Amino acid sequence: MATAKGVSVGDNSYWHQGDNITTNHHHPLPAPPAPPSYKLGLNLDGAPQIDGRLFVGREQELAQIQEWLSPVNPTQNVVAISGLGGMGKTQLSLHFAKRCHPSYSAVIWLNANCETTLKAAYVALVRRFHGEDGRGEAVGKIDEEQAVRTVRQWLSRPENKTWLVVYDNYDDPQLPGLRSSTGYDIRTYFPYSTQGSILITTRSARLTFAKQVRLKKFDDLDQSLAILATRSSRETRGDGNATKLAKRLDGLPLALATAGDYIGKTPDSFGDYLQMYEDAWQDLADNSDGLFNVLKGGSERFDGCRVDSLHEKHFNTTTIDFRYCH
Repeated sequence: MATAKGVSVGDNSYWHQGDNITTNHHHPLPAPPAPPSYKLGLNLDGAPQIDGRLFVGREQELAQIQEWLSPVNPTQNVVAISGLGGMGKTQLSLHFAKRCHPSYSAVIWLNANCETTLKAAYVALVRRFHGEDGRGEAVGKIDEEQAVRTVRQWLSRPENKTWLVVYDNYDDPQLPGLRSSTGYDIRTYFPYSTQGSILITTRSARLTFAKQVRLKKFDDLDQSLAILATRSSRETRGDGNATKLAKRLDGLPLALATAGDYIGKTPDSFGDYLQMYEDAWQDLADNSDGLFNVLKGGSERFDGCRVDSLHEKHFNTTTIDFRYCH
């Protein structure tokens, strides 16, 4: 049977880059969409639900990402947004995807937390290629490895170069010089051809194959106050406790957003939250020998752990009821 280059046919075949059709005897796979169906638009299945109106700051980082991931670049471009947990890596990448998606033929969001979640995301994407609603009635079971190959091949087609793929939460890399018993090499999931745009969010600053956008805490107090005001829907100007809270939270985006969300959904004031925050830190200090004295002394490290990480630890252990923040 004659076939168009790169298009799979029949129940037991899948597309293979180049002119060859390779027969597969495991599970049937649907064909990826043929041109002009490369225009899949904005595909954020699996992405967190974040209100873009709450996004504050990071304009410099956004501009840098947009420059590096311009779809008119002739070769593949890979950018990694790195930083500690709570710095807003996912929110920044999501904001970029929503803002810039008209420039791309397709924007695809993939959960790269581990190989299991990533393979599941590829399977879901193949179902989208086939026009399914995600329940799988049309093609039945799809083999994960086949799904990965199908997507990689689709992204490699010569006519399909202006896509953007976001790999979110690639926090456990296994790369040359960076070994992990549980991690994996994300590059084995990239397309076969060096084309398109790839954006990765990660806690690792050692993805040397990517251009780096390193997120740090906010240095500008006004940006911290803007997050508190936006999240809480309360006025911060002229509120001394809001300023004290913004300073105490030290420019950490997750800490500021959590505080604002909580205050916006409770009767508590900025001063009330500040007191609860201090009490929670004291409880943590009482159960961590020497920690409180180290923090009060301004040390940047404690047993090899950065103070920023301790802030993150605090927000995983605080006694404040964060059910209000959902």
